[in-house]
Amino acid sequence: MKKILLTFIITILLSSCNDISKRNSENKTVEYYKNKTEFKRITHYENFDSVHYFYRNGNIFKKGKQLNEKQKFGKWILSDKDGNIREIREWFPFKGNSRLNQIWHLNKNGDTLAWRYEDSIYKQKEFINDTVSRRATSYDVIYFNRDTLKLNEPIIGYVEIFSHLITDHPANVRVLLAREEKNYNYDFSNEKEVKLDTFYDLTKDTINQKWYKGAVFRDLATFGQWYETTGEKTLRGYYQQYFMGPTELDENGMKIDSIIGPKTFFEHKFIVIDSIAKK
Repeated sequence: MKKILLTFIITILLSSCNDISKRNSENKTVEYYKNKTEFKRITHYENFDSVHYFYRNGNIFKKGKQLNEKQKFGKWILSDKDGNIREIREWFPFKGNSRLNQIWHLNKNGDTLAWRYEDSIYKQKEFINDTVSRRATSYDVIYFNRDTLKLNEPIIGYVEIFSHLITDHPANVRVLLAREEKNYNYDFSNEKEVKLDTFYDLTKDTINQKWYKGAVFRDLATFGQWYETTGEKTLRGYYQQYFMGPTELDENGMKIDSIIGPKTFFEHKFIVIDSIAKK
């Protein structure tokens, strides 16, 4: 898991600070503490901003990318005052704001923690409240077969669940994939208009069981899509865990018919061409 997390690096979150000054340059906006050390630096690029926040000792607190102040995107990294990476948050632009999609917690040695018990590990007054409600780490893995496809090839992927959000019942996983002709917008703002195809885990998808020997079938779902035109494509969708009852009465005497877990969104950019050049 530690190696997997090394592929996921980029993070940030917004915070406020008193006693700061500001200076603008052609492509940067910099704010300072009273002692003239950097507090916040925004580097402006054509399509996004790169943002860094700093502790008073000069170490980076958090860094990541944003489309604007309300729309963070990608993986933002948070570190403690000693420079140890302690948290990675994945954000999606979502209906005019940002949505926390996944989160990883790490100890000082860089090992993944299933659960972070502290309310805050960022011991400086400007950042002490920079926390989120989710302290359970997401261990899920999503994989795609290609970045370049022929017209007669499908894009194929799978998601494998390692973070079980429905702990009291044997949950399954499903993937809902947007069709090309009615895809999600970049910020998922057209959610009600999207046409979705549903792919269930290997307990139902028995055809693909032979490719995943040793996997827990209820935790793994494969999915794919064909394309009729060439060019740059963006595949968007989400996966979620679910439990379908009925089952025994809960602690309040109510019978549980079903439990649906939160949506975890994803996107994958690739190119479809007429043919792949031979090496």
